[in-house]
Amino acid sequence: MRLKGKHIIWSVVLLVIGFFITFSYQYTFHDPKVIQLSEQDWEKGFNYRQQLIQIEEKNRKLRHQIDDYRSQINQLEKTLGEQEETIGDFVEQKRELQMITGELPIKGSGVAITLSDANYIPSEQNANQYIVHDRHIQLLINELYSAGAKAIAINGQRIFSDSYVNCVGPVISVDGNQYPAPFTVEAIGDEETLRTSLELTNGVVDLLVNDNIEVTLKNEDNLTMDAKLS
Repeated sequence: MRLKGKHIIWSVVLLVIGFFITFSYQYTFHDPKVIQLSEQDWEKGFNYRQQLIQIEEKNRKLRHQIDDYRSQINQLEKTLGEQEETIGDFVEQKRELQMITGELPIKGSGVAITLSDANYIPSEQNANQYIVHDRHIQLLINELYSAGAKAIAINGQRIFSDSYVNCVGPVISVDGNQYPAPFTVEAIGDEETLRTSLELTNGVVDLLVNDNIEVTLKNEDNLTMDAKLS
């Protein structure tokens, strides 16, 4: 009976050991959590990874293109800003030219020269030698333009490139409008330059004085001349 009892115990022990060995084997080589992928599944996974890589590469290129476009936009904005400034300069130059040509009114500082007949005429026979003639005014206008005058007016009437000045008896006609002496010629421009040009030795003022014309010259801070009528 003792021998049989030992056999039974050993049998139980061996049975338990065998059970554990069998369980361990099945758990190791037949774990239900381990997913066995087929060749088709591996191929699909590989294709997905390749597509993902291609998408990332496209995104990288797109980011570079966006950066390039931003740079181009910044350059265009800068160019447009410079063009706006240039256009603004052109507009201002055009405006200045229109004022000079008489298409627009003009204001500014300058000089005013008044030419008067001589107060004393010694001989009536030679009276013509003591009054202002159109040639005196034309001489003055030419000198003013040469000195940089932007606009000139005679007795308040602005003259233009096609204006004409001539004598009509004792008066001066400016574009058909007659004015008696004295005659005030106004010029818009740099005051110092205009005065210096007129007052040169043997210059215009000296010539006028030698022709018995009384000359008064003064600076003007605020001269206004109208535009040419259409």
